[in-house]
Amino acid sequence: MIRSGAVPTNGLSPVYDETGAASARFLLWLREETGETDGHRVASSAYAHHERCTLELVEDVVERLAALGWITVHNDSGAVPPLVSPTTTGLDEAGVWDEAYDDRESRRRYAKAALFAWWDRVGQYGDGGSGAEDFLWAREAFYCGRQLAFEDLDYAKDHLDLPAPMQVGVMEQGAGVFLSFEQLARLVQASRPDLSESDSELRQVRDLAAALTDASRSGAEPDPGAVERFLEHSRDLVQAGSRSVGSMGRDMASGMLSDLIGSLLRLG
Repeated sequence: MIRSGAVPTNGLSPVYDETGAASARFLLWLREETGETDGHRVASSAYAHHERCTLELVEDVVERLAALGWITVHNDSGAVPPLVSPTTTGLDEAGVWDEAYDDRESRRRYAKAALFAWWDRVGQYGDGGSGAEDFLWAREAFYCGRQLAFEDLDYAKDHLDLPAPMQVGVMEQGAGVFLSFEQLARLVQASRPDLSESDSELRQVRDLAAALTDASRSGAEPDPGAVERFLEHSRDLVQAGSRSVGSMGRDMASGMLSDLIGSLLRLG
């Protein structure tokens, strides 16, 4: 039984670090192994064979899920890594992930943010076609514990121009990707489907992006203060959406976008 009002939990962040991605897949695997029965014990070491990962990673996964209250650790057997069982809360969370993954628009919003994060991490260049299929096997390509479909990648490629002619933030030559101010503004707007096109906060983000774009076309370096205001306002808008019931807070992509903007602020 899924709890009323439950949403995918950003605290796990099963998208942009290895332990987080593996943790989401582990919870779904454990649910299947136990027949969706809380309290049913399973040897967590078996996951290493299933996932072809190290026992050290399994130990990290078990520690993270136990801290969230989604599994119970049973140390009485002496096994390392230990026997575990899902909790009712953990089974509820996995059920919510089923619903989130079945929402095509939610997957597509996540795919756009995840593709950009992957592209930035591996330092790829090009028009989004060459080597992009490698994304499907990366840790960013798992949403709510499941691998994104190729159609989700196609959608993300069609709606993200990588690279763009102007960059936000400071990047070393030959590394990273370019992201235009206008592209970032579109990502921010996509993260807030609860707001109308004419919303004043969204309009302010678009206006700031347009002003920075116009200034860049003159060949001058963007004003650092203006860039900082643009990024701070964008971050605040995304984070406000993460806290809004029924908005992009249901989508872990908003957390990724917020982290991305925070990284750009630190680079500036």
